Amino acid sequence: MNRDWIKNMKETQRLKLSFWQLLSHYFIVVFILSIPMFTLISVFEIYVTKTYDGVRTAEELLRFSLPWVIPAIAFFFIQRQQLKFKKISIDYNDEEFKEAVIRTVKQLEWTIDKNNKTYLRAHRPWNWTSSWGEMITIIKLSDGFLINSIGDPNAWGSGFGYYWNKKNIKTFIKNLSDIKKGIPLVEKIEKTENEWSFKRIAVRLFIYPLSAIIIAAGIIAISSATIRGTIAGIAGISFVSIWIYADIRLILKQKKARKHNNVYTK
Repeated sequence: MNRDWIKNMKETQRLKLSFWQLLSHYFIVVFILSIPMFTLISVFEIYVTKTYDGVRTAEELLRFSLPWVIPAIAFFFIQRQQLKFKKISIDYNDEEFKEAVIRTVKQLEWTIDKNNKTYLRAHRPWNWTSSWGEMITIIKLSDGFLINSIGDPNAWGSGFGYYWNKKNIKTFIKNLSDIKKGIPLVEKIEKTENEWSFKRIAVRLFIYPLSAIIIAAGIIAISSATIRGTIAGIAGISFVSIWIYADIRLILKQKKARKHNNVYTK
């Protein structure tokens, strides 16, 4: 993040994301809207190209698509709300802040990307819970800090995880508060699960063959030479390709971050 981004986030108290991160964050909205979009393509074929070969009328297609718009709007506002920072007013020094980070890393397995005098950026990896991982951002202020946790926008399909977002924020705040009160950390010895655990390998053994099937189906759909088939094929192949890319990128990122954390917590 550059200075302009930091300044913007301090002024708006909203998390700023890149274009692709925004697209990932709002992917659930795009996914839901894809249903009425396909319906609109059929309506276009009825009135414009005259190539529609279905059995439903334009009115029936529109009645079917309209109910999907409501949840799309609801999820849009939910995801938009997730970008807001929580402002915490508290006095702290660099050593107290660093110790709070170290405690949180031990408790929640945060991986630290950046921690300087201006901000902290960390990630909590997916570990077979209700979230596929989160991105945590802390903007340091003279009278406290701004903190935000969202589903990791660098890992496609991880837009949820509201429980973990709250836990990330509450845990860090509690750790910093405990440090200021002189309360020691009660460490819990837990087995750390890495990206090549048995459960994660099992998931990939299911997801990757399924992805291959979706890609094959997408190629067949594109070869049908119809508008709906082409769009559905491209959408399916694109979604799967992005997921595979994000998964491989996440594996490499966690490996690098683990090395960084080992140095940071010594």
